Amino acid sequence: MSIKKLTKKASIAALTLLSSALMVNANAQDIDQENWIDLSDPSAIYSGVGIAGGTEGIDVSAKYGGYLNGQYKHQIAVEAMNDLEYYNINYKVLNASSLSGFTLESTWDRDFWGMEDVNDSSFGVFAKIPLIENQLYVHPKVNLGVLWGDDVESTTYIKFDATTRYKFNNIFWAGITPTYTYATKGRDINDWQGTLEAGVQLSSAFSLAAHVNDDEEFWADVLFLF
Repeated sequence: MSIKKLTKKASIAALTLLSSALMVNANAQDIDQENWIDLSDPSAIYSGVGIAGGTEGIDVSAKYGGYLNGQYKHQIAVEAMNDLEYYNINYKVLNASSLSGFTLESTWDRDFWGMEDVNDSSFGVFAKIPLIENQLYVHPKVNLGVLWGDDVESTTYIKFDATTRYKFNNIFWAGITPTYTYATKGRDINDWQGTLEAGVQLSSAFSLAAHVNDDEEFWADVLFLF
């Protein structure tokens, strides 16, 4: 077994042990259902700050969310990733009645797919679909985007995510996110990626999560709401 694979399995085991150790204390807490925001839900709207660390460095993020009009909510997120190597600025609008919405996403100066200092802008649509009420949800999302840069061939692509989350209860969750990206014009991109995730939400304003993907990248994050 390679060192990377061993590290991956050890990281997942460490999260499991942490979750088990916290279970007695977390289950004993009184959950405020009225103000509880499900932080396992990638479409959730909230204000908060986060910090993450892993094999690719340190990430920091800030999000501000609230009501837009009627059943609509919105959120803007600013993220500095991989030891401030690149930046994301994203905007999301959610229709709380239909559990669907759209995103405007941008990334600046990222190195990926063998390219350096790539900029990425995309428009996405998403939905939240319950498979088992209050337990299993799938969050399909489709993005149409453009890659460009000083030394990068302009590339148009389509990306599909199918984030799936299973909630054991209000505290513990696990999930998987398969992602497929295909370039329709420009650089030749035909890429599949999978990410495994697990998390624990200790209160209505605090959560921990761990993630590992098939590129053998691992990271853990902490989220604080305000």
